[in-house]
Amino acid sequence: MEGTPNAQDPTPADCFRQSEVEAFQICEGQRLETANYYLWRTSARSSFLYALELQFENGETLLLSSGEDTDSIRLITPESLVETALKLQALHSEALIQRIIANIQPLWRDVVGLTLEEIRLSRHEKGLYHNDALLFAFGEKQILLELSEKDGLILGEYDLE
Repeated sequence: MEGTPNAQDPTPADCFRQSEVEAFQICEGQRLETANYYLWRTSARSSFLYALELQFENGETLLLSSGEDTDSIRLITPESLVETALKLQALHSEALIQRIIANIQPLWRDVVGLTLEEIRLSRHEKGLYHNDALLFAFGEKQILLELSEKDGLILGEYDLE
């Protein structure tokens, strides 16, 4: 599932496509096995979260990215991620995208092994869903993925109160 809309797709650029919403629904009710970060190094001391990968017990994987334009969150394919990494490596003569297993990060360590109860999306006025944020609900623990104002994605614990 590539993140670039095609010419026949009537979905507005600021909304998730139906195929993406269906992919989210497939992962609901599944146990989270692994969370991975793909960081894009912009300098020796700076990087941003380019993609988040969630792998589930049923074999499904959500690979969410801000893309190169960072104006929406999209599902991308592993092939697209590798292609971007290779292009960057060719341009800069070094690997710039780094994978980090996030399971032991404080944000994920309490939810790996739990069931993803639902993915909440904000409604667009046309009955579609905005693609600027997702809320992963693991019972009492909620994790918000949203677009950064500068580059990439940001993650944080979401408090319901």
